[in-house]
Amino acid sequence: MSAWAELGDRCWVRRYPEWDLNVGLVVGSAGALVIDTRATTAQAEELLAEIRELTDAPVRWVVNTHAHFDHTFGNGVFTDATSYAQENAAAALAERGPALQQHYRDNPGPDPRYPEIAAEVLAELAATKLVAIDNTFAVAKVIDLGDRRVELLHLGNAHTDGDLVVVVPDADVYFVGDLLEESAPPSYGDDSFPLEWPDTLDRLIGLLTATSKVVPGHGAVVDAEFARDQAGDLGTVANTISGLHHNGTSLEAALAHTDDWPWPTAHVERAVRRGYAVLGTPRRPTLPLLGPGKSE
Repeated sequence: MSAWAELGDRCWVRRYPEWDLNVGLVVGSAGALVIDTRATTAQAEELLAEIRELTDAPVRWVVNTHAHFDHTFGNGVFTDATSYAQENAAAALAERGPALQQHYRDNPGPDPRYPEIAAEVLAELAATKLVAIDNTFAVAKVIDLGDRRVELLHLGNAHTDGDLVVVVPDADVYFVGDLLEESAPPSYGDDSFPLEWPDTLDRLIGLLTATSKVVPGHGAVVDAEFARDQAGDLGTVANTISGLHHNGTSLEAALAHTDDWPWPTAHVERAVRRGYAVLGTPRRPTLPLLGPGKSE
């Protein structure tokens, strides 16, 4: 089990082995703010106990970087806290959370997508009591911690349509959720936006300094250079999808395309499907018109 890593004045991250998830903690004179809460009641209770290793400040605020279960299902343990999420994330959690729990009730045992996660943990996930988000916002929100502020920013569609960035300005720290991943390639789920993701990440990069500490949803803390590199790879995926579609490549042929991808072809399959769903059925390339006196 990893320990808390200090990022700046009263600002920490802890990296958990389950789903390799990062949890953030920011403390002000009026209380503590937790960024993401893990996936089960038991995991969130463990998190709360480990927060007490650092501070006895009351946890007054919980922020979810997006709706996915590994970041949100532990919210119910923080009963004295006010929760915040981008409005699309709050709606997605309410809609998709119960469906995921039902999936694990109907399909007990290990999940092939997460072979390292014990079946008992997935059973706990299915039994965890979900709670609604208290406060939502569209673009930006500021939380006053007493002697410091934390900014919540929705910069656009990317990993989901509800991603937010948690900025701690006085520490130059950015908790970015799954806008970035360090320990694996960025995850293209069935609610991702592969064609918009690079532009959204570029907006984040525009906020960073050379000394900014950037906390991804999963993996080690990174910097602006890492963010630029990953934005380049995300841009390659988006441009390749758009180029294939523009050239009239069918979805089936695009899925079989093996060149140009920065990651294994299997990893970008969902990105191709999501991109083509937005772009529609490609038009067949138009043959050039033949001029007078010309023949094929």
